[in-house]
Amino acid sequence: MTEIYPGCFSGKNPAGLSVVIEPMKGFRAVALGLWIRAGGREDPPGKEGLAHFVEHMTFKGTTKHSAWEIAQNIDELGGHLNAATTPEYTFFYTEVLNTHVAAALEIMHELVTMPKFAPEDLARERVVIAEEIRSAEDDPEDVVFRLLGETLWSDQHPLGKPVIGRLESVSKIALDDLWDFFHRHYYPGGMVLVACGGVSPEAFLELSMVFSGNKKGNEVSRTPPSPGAGLALAEKEIQQVHLALGFPTVHAAAPERYTLEVLNSILGGGVSSRLFQRLREEMGLVYAVFSATAYFSDAGVISIYAACEERKLPQVAEAIWTEIRSLAQTPPPKEEVERAVRRLSNAFLLNLDDPSGRMVRLGTVAALGRTPISPDEVLKKFSAVTPEAVQELAQKFLQPEKAAWAAVGPSARRIRRALKSFVEVEV
Repeated sequence: MTEIYPGCFSGKNPAGLSVVIEPMKGFRAVALGLWIRAGGREDPPGKEGLAHFVEHMTFKGTTKHSAWEIAQNIDELGGHLNAATTPEYTFFYTEVLNTHVAAALEIMHELVTMPKFAPEDLARERVVIAEEIRSAEDDPEDVVFRLLGETLWSDQHPLGKPVIGRLESVSKIALDDLWDFFHRHYYPGGMVLVACGGVSPEAFLELSMVFSGNKKGNEVSRTPPSPGAGLALAEKEIQQVHLALGFPTVHAAAPERYTLEVLNSILGGGVSSRLFQRLREEMGLVYAVFSATAYFSDAGVISIYAACEERKLPQVAEAIWTEIRSLAQTPPPKEEVERAVRRLSNAFLLNLDDPSGRMVRLGTVAALGRTPISPDEVLKKFSAVTPEAVQELAQKFLQPEKAAWAAVGPSARRIRRALKSFVEVEV
């Protein structure tokens, strides 16, 4: 095994499975995560939601055990077992005592190597996923971010399509589609296994041999998105307008990420941020307002969200642009940057105090094709951010012509009229 930074080790088992281990002294718990390097971006056109559907179906039983038996087995360990699908990976995770790591790995291995994919389970799970989609469509915040993705990345690019799929696409997914996706992407060479907590690197690498054999799959091949702009609207009988805007930034391995995180923290990343203090505390225009970042292997975005009364929408949009212009025109005070760096650093360290937090950090980084760096190095990179660097990125990325907009409210016509000063629309 290779020590990638002090106390963290990586290697590969004979089947090609990538393994990352970070022991934590004094912990009996071990957080285990298994990343499949394939997600919604690998869904074929017209079959959006396939990666997510496969994830759901792995829990419906294997060739060795029923879904009920698997649930009993993990419950007996006192742990939990869950999964999630993102645009670029599918992620299985659990946390158990260090005496139960081998048993938990056996269960995890079973799920991702020998699913049953029974026709009757397909029919039932299609209904469950349809309800999940309906639930998302009933949530205006989910809808506005779906629309933002379609506008920013184009609904023709996989990043612009919902990971859970749409009702029409999920209705077309058949057993053959599940098996095809599974055989292409669920193989040891396309996986990353991570363990953090009360675990020994050598012993865990040996336990990873449960993933054996010479099964081959298909390496993912992705086309970078071409960012777009404009305004996407949806009408719903609700009392507020939900507004989102997004600016394309940098990919997950770009060095600018640390400065972007400081910029985001200052702009809308917490309750002391400019957007929260200005729009909610000072002006009383909103209850919810925030900004957030997201990074992919070949793209990134900083987004802003606010929800308000329809009549206040022009004021909210103007206040957002005032804060954006301020960051672009003048470097933030040194004290504000230092406060943002402390916030990010402390949140980062708190997350590392938990085996699951460490596991998610290491697995996500590895699944996106990067080598994890030490926590000390992360803190150094945050501390090196300057006010001038924050202003430079605000000028570079937070430009009006690069913004994609989305809004959900009771009247698309009135929203267009309210936003005509900010984005080019036909009123």
